[in-house]
Amino acid sequence: MHPKYFRLLLIAVCIAGLQGSVLAQPKNEEETIQRALHHKEDSTAIRALIEAAAGFFKVNDYAFTEKALSAASPRISGSIPPALLANYYWQQAELSYKKRSYYVFESQADSVLYFADKAGSNPWRVKGLHQKAFASIHLGRLDEATKLINEATAISVAEKDVYYEAKGYQAIGNISIQSRRVKEAIVQYKRAIQLYAKNKNDIEAAMCACSMSRAFIADKIVDSAFFWNDSAKATAAAHPDNLELNYVVWQNEGDYHSRMGDFAKADIAFEKAKAIAEKMPNKYSLGGLLQVISYAAFNAGNTSKALPLAMQSKDIFEEMGDFPMLKKTYQLLYTYYEALGDYKSAYESLDEYTNISDSIFSKESLEQVNSLNIKYETTKKEKQIAEQELLLAQKNARLRTLILSLAGAGLAIGLLVVLYMQRKKIYQQSLVTLKKEQDISLLKALMTGEEKERTRLARELHDGLGGLLAASQIQLSNLHAVDNEDNLLRKQKATELIQQAASESRRIAHNLLPETLLRYGLDAALKEFCESISQSKLLDVSYESVGTDVQMEPAAELSVFRIVQELINNIIKHAGATEALVQLHKHANTLTLTIEDNGKGFSPQEGSKTGIGLANIQSRISYLNGSLDIQSSAQKGTSVFIEIQLQKNDANQ
Repeated sequence: MHPKYFRLLLIAVCIAGLQGSVLAQPKNEEETIQRALHHKEDSTAIRALIEAAAGFFKVNDYAFTEKALSAASPRISGSIPPALLANYYWQQAELSYKKRSYYVFESQADSVLYFADKAGSNPWRVKGLHQKAFASIHLGRLDEATKLINEATAISVAEKDVYYEAKGYQAIGNISIQSRRVKEAIVQYKRAIQLYAKNKNDIEAAMCACSMSRAFIADKIVDSAFFWNDSAKATAAAHPDNLELNYVVWQNEGDYHSRMGDFAKADIAFEKAKAIAEKMPNKYSLGGLLQVISYAAFNAGNTSKALPLAMQSKDIFEEMGDFPMLKKTYQLLYTYYEALGDYKSAYESLDEYTNISDSIFSKESLEQVNSLNIKYETTKKEKQIAEQELLLAQKNARLRTLILSLAGAGLAIGLLVVLYMQRKKIYQQSLVTLKKEQDISLLKALMTGEEKERTRLARELHDGLGGLLAASQIQLSNLHAVDNEDNLLRKQKATELIQQAASESRRIAHNLLPETLLRYGLDAALKEFCESISQSKLLDVSYESVGTDVQMEPAAELSVFRIVQELINNIIKHAGATEALVQLHKHANTLTLTIEDNGKGFSPQEGSKTGIGLANIQSRISYLNGSLDIQSSAQKGTSVFIEIQLQKNDANQ
């Protein structure tokens, strides 16, 4: 290893180990920690120290975050509730993530999962799974990260935790970007943004919009990249104290203008991003921004400006001991020197680049050793806790026996009461279930009758009116008109009208009886329907589907098709829209249907009172045991979300 980088490595390790011990200690932070330590009960003291650490972490005071957590460590014992210990290790892991010590971060995430399982706490298990998944992402284990996030998301959905469900979709989007599956990333980011907005998590939605913007840049769709970045910019303007969001927004804008060759606008955006980065407690963002600005200047043909910016970035990352970012800077310097014809400096930069690769390997090895030490200490602590819990359990066993004896008599009486109440409840539930089954049977009978009538009308249109029109066209084509220009024009016009009438009768018959649905299934039928609407020029309808291996009973597939048909017809008649989107998405055992338009919007409550369209849709969704959610506001369009549980409509059942 190059001696210079070995020294940098040692400095980085020492700083990581001693952070907070050599810094000035403001009086109020010290007092906060001391007040927490004055609590006699260990659980209360640990809880107070964790709260203090969270407060320090929020304002980026990582030295005192570490000090508060270190003060809590000696008071950990078997009497501490597992959920509180899960919180303690979660805070430790968040601190390690900020330090970019990913092996240590992963070890602490394992401790979070261990204590979450002991506590039987799904929320803490979800948090631990997210931390372990992010460690796997940074360590290049994307398949493992995907499995962890999918498990966390399934728990979040079951717990109705919208925030962590959205974080799950956002994480899958990040993994998709790293796997170069940009289209999938866009789908996942959009789902996350919708849930964040629904849950009023404005900052999270804006940060996810920035990621969506980068995905479109990766897909070379610049207009969409600007659109999503601008939507995040509006939130950033409302939260000027959120430096990270404002920094990312302006860096993105500068990068996009630079890519388009508008370097004047790029410089304005970069200056705003730089002013924000200089306020941030960690110089990492400033160093990264200088790399971006430097490369933009190089692309603009201004190598003399690019070179000093890259040198500033180098100085920052050397001081921080951040070898991966320093490696990127030397790669830029090599490119610039080679472009200038300074091959000596280019060779030196390339040599430094190679030496840093060795330094990164050594640093990762040290981190792995540190991680093993933490795992050993954590395991020893967990063993001590388990032994203390065993002693406590033995002490309590005798007391429990006495309590159980006294409780036995009361339990017998209580059991009789419970049995009576359960019988009563079961009887009432059976009445409700019977009523619901009767309602569904009635709905099914009505819908079956309706579809039979549609089938009859379709056949009559095809066999009766269709045949008549075809015969009329043949007869008209056999007429020998007098060689007269007026007669020829009348004959031509009559032929065109009959052709239009025949086409319209075929279209009506097809809508009444979708043959594609019967032959090829729901996905093909919806795609054909959307294309036919677009071709009619009534409305530009886009169709997307993900995971389309959907198997449902024919009646259920027909109901889904009718729902889409009814919604698109409503958009054409009432929304005043020019564009619409239909999405069919299968995830696990859930079929999700999304229909959006850019029309004038409406009030879903008023719509349900004034028209039968929504009532028909709601009836069909009830038949499918699904749920309906409508989001609409004036002049902002309408979004309809429908979820159907496939196991309730499986064609194999």
